[in-house]
Amino acid sequence: MISIIGAGPTGNYLAYLLSKRNQEVQVFEEHSEIGNPVKCTGIITHELEEFIKLDKSFFINKINQAKIYSPNGNSILINFKKPDFVVDRKNFDQYLANMAKSKGATYNLNSRYESNDDKQVIVNGIRIKSDKIIGADGPFSRVAKNNNLWCNRKFVTGHQFTLKTKCEKDLVEFWLGTNMFGWLVPENETTARVGVVTYKNPTSHLDKLIQKRCPNAKIISQQSGLIPIYNPQQVLRNGNVSIVGDAATQVKATSFGGIIHGLKAAKFLSEDYNNYPKLCKKYINPDLYISLLIRKALDKFSSEEYDDFITLFYNTKVKNVLEFKSRDYPTKFILDLILAQPKFLKFLPKLI
Repeated sequence: MISIIGAGPTGNYLAYLLSKRNQEVQVFEEHSEIGNPVKCTGIITHELEEFIKLDKSFFINKINQAKIYSPNGNSILINFKKPDFVVDRKNFDQYLANMAKSKGATYNLNSRYESNDDKQVIVNGIRIKSDKIIGADGPFSRVAKNNNLWCNRKFVTGHQFTLKTKCEKDLVEFWLGTNMFGWLVPENETTARVGVVTYKNPTSHLDKLIQKRCPNAKIISQQSGLIPIYNPQQVLRNGNVSIVGDAATQVKATSFGGIIHGLKAAKFLSEDYNNYPKLCKKYINPDLYISLLIRKALDKFSSEEYDDFITLFYNTKVKNVLEFKSRDYPTKFILDLILAQPKFLKFLPKLI
């Protein structure tokens, strides 16, 4: 029996993959409904189609362009050769859970994981036999805490409103330097998700962004939560316990999105359980590490340096790299960017 703690995208997809391989899988979710509460912007790169097919039950919008602003107002327009997808996170999570259920996975809602010992998990005070335990229970993973897999992790805060405002349906907007960065992700021409990721004071920074971009917009809903920063020293397994996804800090530090890397890690874990940590080290960690280095450099930028940074993307060759390469995998484009515009190297000291 394999016990998966957490019914988010990574946990559900892992349950599906393992059940598909005729493994006996039980999923424990502490909330009463899969997908609630929502704590995600819900924009995912085209890499999603490598793992699952798009479905109308969760698909909301398709993004073909991005406009990136510097603090001083300079901007660059990027045309994606392959679109990003905007999803309804609640329906997305439930879709993946239904995939797992269709292959035989058992789901237990209102089931709070408390601890584990030997080959048992303790859920709601009840001991349940389990040969393998997998923590897919998010940034504050109790599984990680209880099994010496916490590894001194750190966090940023994401804060977002869904608003009624005019916007271009296929254009996502990013603002660099809003303490870290902000965004507008359209659901349609009149509704958008506007938010920020920041180390501190998220409410203040989001208020400033809204006043700048869409003052007096009507608020429909809001979401907020802490996001783990990738830890290169993160340990993924201790005995018969593994962690995956946000619970394992498998999140890009550039955009703080983790769905694609979480799904990829789930795939490795399902296909080769014994070598899961090695596969992540080889095929996932390099991209997460480069994203972390980029984030550390960007955090040291002044407004003027952000402005200068944006102007380097006016180069046609640089734009082509951004338009054709997936931002999920910087190992596949970072060298191309430097070759297209060697002036990026002047920011190298920011890594120190």
